Amino acid sequence: MQKQRGRAKKVFAAGNTGVGFYSLFQYIAGPDIQHVKIIKGGPGTGKSTLMGQIAEAVMDRGFSVELYHCASDVGSLDGLVVPSLGVAFIDGMRPHLYDPLYPGAVDQILNLGEYWNSTGIRAHKQDIMASSVEGSRLFQGAYRYLRAAREIHENWADKIQRMQDWGWVNQQSSQLFKAIMGTKSVADQPGRERHLFASAITPEGPKSYLESLTGPATEIFVVKGAPGSGKSTLLQKIAMAAIERGYSVESYHHPINPDKLQHVLLPELDVFIATSTELFSYGPANASSTINLDYGLSQDKMVRQRVELETDRQTFLQILNTAVQMIKRARDAHIEVEGYYGANMDFAALDGLRAKLLEQILGDATT
Repeated sequence: MQKQRGRAKKVFAAGNTGVGFYSLFQYIAGPDIQHVKIIKGGPGTGKSTLMGQIAEAVMDRGFSVELYHCASDVGSLDGLVVPSLGVAFIDGMRPHLYDPLYPGAVDQILNLGEYWNSTGIRAHKQDIMASSVEGSRLFQGAYRYLRAAREIHENWADKIQRMQDWGWVNQQSSQLFKAIMGTKSVADQPGRERHLFASAITPEGPKSYLESLTGPATEIFVVKGAPGSGKSTLLQKIAMAAIERGYSVESYHHPINPDKLQHVLLPELDVFIATSTELFSYGPANASSTINLDYGLSQDKMVRQRVELETDRQTFLQILNTAVQMIKRARDAHIEVEGYYGANMDFAALDGLRAKLLEQILGDATT
């Protein structure tokens, strides 16, 4: 009987945010991961391709994987985890700069620079430097626009916060808590926390892979509402309550303001509490319920400040779109650099490395 193909969970470990480049790479390899492969090498040297090919191979053998997409190029991978095999692969190059915690014992560095033609790369030194500098300039500009977008978003949210009935929001939080955890008491040991991004601001605009976080039996709760209506506050309460009761929690941070939560996944309960907004709309047909926090807003204040609110909304979206266009141009400059390296790589030798790595991580493992 043919094995069922493994599932792919797609997330982001870093983002282009309103506070600049924000990394949560330290949460890729959790405490159960026994082998971490840190991949070094220039752009275009095959780091993402290597991880993608290994992911396909192990999924064909029935193992589920976690794919960590790059927010600046969603077609590329920043990381790969195969939880049941206890192995993780992580891009260790700038801007991630993930260094080994336990060299030799847990962590192994894979240097793809061993497979390139240094003479051929040096022949394009000036072109590589020029494109790299241009890419950095564009990213810096994009982050300035993202910071401005975050400020406008906060201005928008501040108005909404002053219109909200926070007692009513607390009641909604309490009801949701009871629906998920019932009368479960506080545990002797708190649960584990993991922090990632489920969404990102990418060269193609806002991007999410929420459908990959849930299975056919996952109970889904959707929380809707304007910025500042209390979505992140509600999620934070649920996350903290679950941790106190010994459950593991995956907290997914907001790609504009990473200090706030966008979604919460409770793997042991198979429960997903997700938000749905104009920027990241989410409305699965199998959702158990939807909580609309806009119902707690003062309609009188909404009417009186409708012009200001709409100005904030349009300004935020306009600035965000400018940031996206700059990220796209920065990605294009990065692709130019990748071309110089890729043209001077021995990819046949990399195929041999991939086969060796697969042999190492599979061994006598069974699903």
